[in-house]
Amino acid sequence: MADVATQTSRRVVHPRLGPGNLLKTYMSGYEFEVCFDSGRRFRLPAREFEAESAGPWQVVTGAPAPAARAIILDDDQFRARQTLEALRLGIVPMKDVETLTIGLEAEQVTLDRALARSRERGGDALAVIGDYGFGKSHFVELAARRALRENCLVASASLDLVEVPPGKANEIYRALLGGLRYPDSDERGLAPLLKKAVASPAVMAQFAERSPRGKDDPLVAVLRVLADCGSQIAYDEMVLWVSGQIRAPTAEMRSYLKRPPRIYLSGEIARQYSYLLTAISVLATMLGYGGLAVLIDESEHYSLLRATQRGRADAFFKALIYAAIGQANSRVDPKTISYHSSAEYDITFASSPQLFFLFALTASESQMPVDSWLAPSQILRLDDRFIERDILEFFKTLLRYHSIAYAYSYPPPRERYEEVVKIAPGLLSRALTQHRINMREVIRLGVTVCDLLYLHADYAPGTLVEELGKGLK
Repeated sequence: MADVATQTSRRVVHPRLGPGNLLKTYMSGYEFEVCFDSGRRFRLPAREFEAESAGPWQVVTGAPAPAARAIILDDDQFRARQTLEALRLGIVPMKDVETLTIGLEAEQVTLDRALARSRERGGDALAVIGDYGFGKSHFVELAARRALRENCLVASASLDLVEVPPGKANEIYRALLGGLRYPDSDERGLAPLLKKAVASPAVMAQFAERSPRGKDDPLVAVLRVLADCGSQIAYDEMVLWVSGQIRAPTAEMRSYLKRPPRIYLSGEIARQYSYLLTAISVLATMLGYGGLAVLIDESEHYSLLRATQRGRADAFFKALIYAAIGQANSRVDPKTISYHSSAEYDITFASSPQLFFLFALTASESQMPVDSWLAPSQILRLDDRFIERDILEFFKTLLRYHSIAYAYSYPPPRERYEEVVKIAPGLLSRALTQHRINMREVIRLGVTVCDLLYLHADYAPGTLVEELGKGLK
């Protein structure tokens, strides 16, 4: 069910994106959809906007007609209930990742600075390390949202030992490009970028001239043929092939691309896939985007690899770090990244590919040697440093979602909720600091508290607080 919201023409100001027109409000004003003066359009948490432009939960237009109000309530209620069902499992849905972020102010500042350096210096890299349940996947999606705001393409992948193992660069590349996201479109994959390039012959010519491999560059070779391709089947297959979705050139494709360059699937292939990702980033910048953000989650599967596979995983991650940071600032020695026996690929398409690389992993004794690859300032460690205020703000937002989901008034009756709102966040914060629970359990317990207060009118708030405290001990 699509969200429907109040129409408005109010001007608002975002501290980073600047002024714009507030088009719609969602979740009773918790989120704003804004068309900024730059022409870009985003849906963002209301709290990010300057206080004088709008406040949380504020309805900025006159009351809608009764029929429209019913639609707004139905849609908001449906979405709030969807969100709560995910939160019961300790998972924040992608659409709510910014509104329901707990704390992480310093980490978000580091992320924003890294994205700014990527824009100004041609790239940057971050590693995110934390225990299970402390928000690594949440932070990866938060990074994706921030990168899209910076007008970057976003390629993200979650690793596993079967379909996307850390030691197989070709499978990671396939996963990254299969879900490639755009700041100006809901389309996915590499096809929209190549379509835009084909529509700009001058850009294609400049891109081919910049390529260090010329006609042996897979992306250049495909772009040259796509412009005059008379077969939609061949066109689609070439796009799928260069984005790693099919393993080998088909007969239909070969009728147009006579001698396709090799895209290797085995051996020392880290350099080629790093090269291809940086080539896509360069092409994106030439077409008006801010570059490419490559985000990889669940990198802890590295610890389960055999020695040979670890070496190839090392090569791929080091290649992307080297490509993102650049030769002058990198701790990675490119000589340690082996060439394929049949092709000597450069690690990057260009010296400043506008590539942002972030990867997340669980801390362990056999984790990737990130401390030797990155400076301390490029390693974010997510731990239990969440203060009571952070939990309190999350709890208030959660209570607002709960009131929308179950259609009761907000703020709820003070005599029933005040004691719980005042004490429960502190109990959760202390249990988190003492490693009795993790962030997922904080989220689940928060929803449970809201459920109990709403569903069981005879459950005294003081009793709830007392039992929660005992349970956390």
